Amino acid sequence: MKDIVLAIDIGTGSTRAALVSSSAEIIDIVQTEYDQFSPKVGWSEQQPSEWWLSTLMCINELFNKHPDMAKRIAVVSACGQMHGTVLLDVNGELVVDTAILWNDKRAEDITERFKAEFASEELVEVVNNPPTSAWPAFKLKWIKENQPEVWSKVDKVLMPKDYINYRLTGVCATDLSEASCFYLMNSTDKSYDTHMLNLFGFSEGMFPEIRSASDIIGSTTAEVEAVTSLPEGTPVIAGTADMAATLLGSGVYKPGQASDSTGTSTLLTLVSDRPSSNLHMNNLHLANEKWGTFSILDAGGDAMRWVRLVLKDNQVSYPELAKQAQNAPIGSNALMFLPYLTGERNSEKCNSKAQWFGLSRMHRIGDIYRSVMEGVAFAAKRNLDAMKTSEKISQIIASGGGAKDDFWLRIKASVYNVPIVKTKGDENGILGCAMLGCLAIGAYDDLDKTVEKFVLVDKVINPVPEWVEYYERAYVLYNQLYKSSQQYYDQLDDLTGVSIQ
Repeated sequence: MKDIVLAIDIGTGSTRAALVSSSAEIIDIVQTEYDQFSPKVGWSEQQPSEWWLSTLMCINELFNKHPDMAKRIAVVSACGQMHGTVLLDVNGELVVDTAILWNDKRAEDITERFKAEFASEELVEVVNNPPTSAWPAFKLKWIKENQPEVWSKVDKVLMPKDYINYRLTGVCATDLSEASCFYLMNSTDKSYDTHMLNLFGFSEGMFPEIRSASDIIGSTTAEVEAVTSLPEGTPVIAGTADMAATLLGSGVYKPGQASDSTGTSTLLTLVSDRPSSNLHMNNLHLANEKWGTFSILDAGGDAMRWVRLVLKDNQVSYPELAKQAQNAPIGSNALMFLPYLTGERNSEKCNSKAQWFGLSRMHRIGDIYRSVMEGVAFAAKRNLDAMKTSEKISQIIASGGGAKDDFWLRIKASVYNVPIVKTKGDENGILGCAMLGCLAIGAYDDLDKTVEKFVLVDKVINPVPEWVEYYERAYVLYNQLYKSSQQYYDQLDDLTGVSIQ
């Protein structure tokens, strides 16, 4: 009986593999860690060969621990870190065993030159994203201009999980989530755009066929069976980006839903039928036929980490911090915090600064802590408001470390005036992969039924009515402070390094 999905996640810090049953049971997960390397400041690279070796190690570890499982694998489903450029030659071999990663900044100058030369507000209607050095198009342009000897040998470009699929099947393919962030795909017809290819000087043949995430693209080879015991002929699907897999695995997949994933930063995603044309927002085609418009608040959970460090030298635990915040009144005794501790990427002024407004001698530590929680919620609401389309947000699904604190979620639910859902389990990316695999083999009739089986709700946190009323008024002041402060950031930067004797 073939009823197991082999789910593979090619992350930035490790490769993980899991055996997941079609009934949504995670049987086992293993991982192999690796590191990034930085040959120069701002550069970030990894070796595709290491991803492949780590994948083999994970598969073998799973089958060594569960020797009866190999013959039960129904499908292989992979997700992975986005934007990493894997270069293959005409023989399908690596041109260089180096991939420029998502967080690499070497193409910044090329990106700025591109923005000066071309109208981003017109192109966003085509490629559904603002220009940024994260996108593969700009990384490839850098290689073309700076490494001509490498560029001359490039026949195909793949993303990390696409490279793993290629090693499993010999097939070059990608999915819509990856392609939507190449800065080359036409968001209307979901194919490579001829005009964009010409702007960069690329040929369409360099790029893999674009498939839906749950499409079967090929099957595993005899060579793979020889080194893993994974039977030859096992179906392999296109898979999806790690972000899209995580959203699906947390039940975020249909218009009206949004995601609040708070770790160090707060990643907010709003599901809609069409991508946004707001140049301060990014768009990702999801693992299903919807789009996710997303923005990042850099200091989300990091704001709490910072205030804990600065005021108590990390000598207070997060539960204690939250307890003291709960003892403060709503509005933190009229104290407001703007949480832009590390600037702000989704803004005209990326050099935004953090500040408290209204601080007085009456304030105590609980007010300080609660004001930070409220300030992050207000900042996140600004990003949500900027993303809004005609779709009314019906619910927000929380994940990440910030989802563990019900009190903070109650503040956010009241600021957003939308219920926040906490789901059970932490392995959303693995679950998302498994769900796509189950769809591919027909284990469920449709996505709704798959989500119903795989995504279990822990609790729903509703807005507090009296808090909603207060926060609506406070949010008006927050926005006024936000806008009026913009004019001072450059002057403040000018003072940096000034020494007064």
